[in-house]
Amino acid sequence: MSFALPDGLPPGRFVARGPELVWVSAEFPDDVERLWSRLLSEQPVHGLVPLLCRPGALGSPLALDHIDAVRLEEVLAEDFAEYRRRRLPFWTDPTPESAPGGIEAWPHDPGPPFEQWPGLAPRVPAASAGPTSEEAAARLLDRLMETGPFGLEECCLVLVPAGRSSDALALTGWSADRSPCPAPH
Repeated sequence: MSFALPDGLPPGRFVARGPELVWVSAEFPDDVERLWSRLLSEQPVHGLVPLLCRPGALGSPLALDHIDAVRLEEVLAEDFAEYRRRRLPFWTDPTPESAPGGIEAWPHDPGPPFEQWPGLAPRVPAASAGPTSEEAAARLLDRLMETGPFGLEECCLVLVPAGRSSDALALTGWSADRSPCPAPH
């Protein structure tokens, strides 16, 4: 099943990513700065998250139900407990670790000021003084285009039907082990 595309896109095609389809441009878009800004502003209307990536950066997609099934708070609490268990001997020994010659030793690390995972930080309201996330992403792309070759011209535009940017990355199968173009969103 395909989805409605915004106007003014370069040539491209739909590509299956597991049960989902994404749209991939055939080449790097002309006037990408203006197109990128427009796509970000229209994201709530079309439900499409724009990404810039090398075609080879698309891997095996992850199902969103798998991602949604992760209970982040529980995973982080377990990871913290394991980290604390492993590091506790270093935190209770006031003797600093010896450092190689010419390198100043780190001061004693007493560890975190809490014994159990304190939970995620509370959500705070966005400051209205700064740029919106869309404006910041567009500015970053502008700066990347101005400052030099980062391999952007090898990238293609990918439009992913997703509610969140993190879901778009999972649906495309992006992996940190691959070499994507910078994705300023």
